[in-house]
Amino acid sequence: MATIFDVARMSKVSIGTVSNVLNNPEKVKTETRQRVLEVIKALNFHPNLSARNLSRLRTDTIALIFPFSKRNRMEPYYTYLLAGITEICFQMNFKLLLSSCTTNINEKEELSIYAEYVESQAVDGLIVTTPKSCDERIKFLVETKQNFVVLGRSNISLDFPWVDIDGSYGMSEAVRYLSTLGHKRIGYIGTPNIFMFSRHRLEGYERGLNNCNIEFDPELVVEVSINEDEVEAGEKGILQLLRLNLPPKAVIVSGNQLALGVIKGINKFGYAVGKDISLICFDDAEWNVHFNPPITSIRQPIYETGKMLSKILIQQIKGVKIKDSHILLKPELIIRESCKKYG
Repeated sequence: MATIFDVARMSKVSIGTVSNVLNNPEKVKTETRQRVLEVIKALNFHPNLSARNLSRLRTDTIALIFPFSKRNRMEPYYTYLLAGITEICFQMNFKLLLSSCTTNINEKEELSIYAEYVESQAVDGLIVTTPKSCDERIKFLVETKQNFVVLGRSNISLDFPWVDIDGSYGMSEAVRYLSTLGHKRIGYIGTPNIFMFSRHRLEGYERGLNNCNIEFDPELVVEVSINEDEVEAGEKGILQLLRLNLPPKAVIVSGNQLALGVIKGINKFGYAVGKDISLICFDDAEWNVHFNPPITSIRQPIYETGKMLSKILIQQIKGVKIKDSHILLKPELIIRESCKKYG
C-alpha cells in the first residue's frame, strides 16, 4: 500500500507539500499540485478521508513518539517525563497517545511515522523527542504548520517551540567539582553524538576542562554506538579507559544505564567506586542513592520538563499566546560519596 512518503518521493517534493495538496491545495502552485495529484492517482494512494473530514474538529489528544531500543529499555527518564506530561493532560482534559519507534531506523522511515500522524489528523499536536542537528521531522512539522513542541534543541534555522535541560551547564559543573578535588585527567563516557543532547553534554565537558585550565585529551572520551546495549557499552567503555597507560582517576558518565555498566566494569577491574575511581553520573536515577557508596549525580528536572512540554503544546492547540516558547532549565549537581580527592 502506497504511503504519503512514496507520493513525495515520486513527485520530487517534500512530505509537507503533499500534505498541503491534500489538506490546503490553495497553498500549492498549480503545476506542483497537478504533478502530485497525478502521482497520487498512479500509486492509487488513498489518504484517510474520514480523518480529513473531521480535520476542523479538535480531538483533544496529543501524541508523544519516543525512541525505543536496547539502549533505553530500562531508562527511568521517560517515566518521570511521562508523569509530568500526563499530569497537565489530566488537568486540561487532554488525552495522551503514546507511540514508539526504534532508534535504528533511518531518517526517512522515522519521518514517515510523523507524516502518517499529520495525514490522519488523529491528534491535535505532537511532542518530538531526541532532536538531531538537522532534524527533518522539525522541518516537516514547521512546513505543514502543525502544533508541536520539541524536547531539546536543533541547529536548523527555523523558529519552533522547545523545552530543554542545559546539559552543557550540568557537565561543566561536574568537571568543575572534580577539578576542586584535584583531578586533572577526567574521563568521559557519552551517548551517540547524532543527538543534540549528547553534543551539548560533550561541549560542556570540554568547556569545563577549559575553564579549569585542563588540557582536553581525546583518548579520555568514549562515545558508545547507537545500537549498543548501554549497560554493556558502559562496562566496555570504562575498561577501555582503565587500560590506558595513564588512566583517569575520575569519570563522568552521560546516562543512567551507562553508569550501571561503568560500575560493573570498575568492580571487574578490581577497583572500587569512590576509593580508586571518582564517578559522576549525568541524571539521577533513584537507584543512585542505594549504591555503596551513593553516586554523585547531575539531577535533571525531568518531571517539570514534561509539564512544560504539555502546557506549551496545549496552549498552541487552544490558540493561546505563548509567553515563552524557548525554555532552558538548569540541572543540579547532587554531591554524594562517589568522588574523593585526587591522590
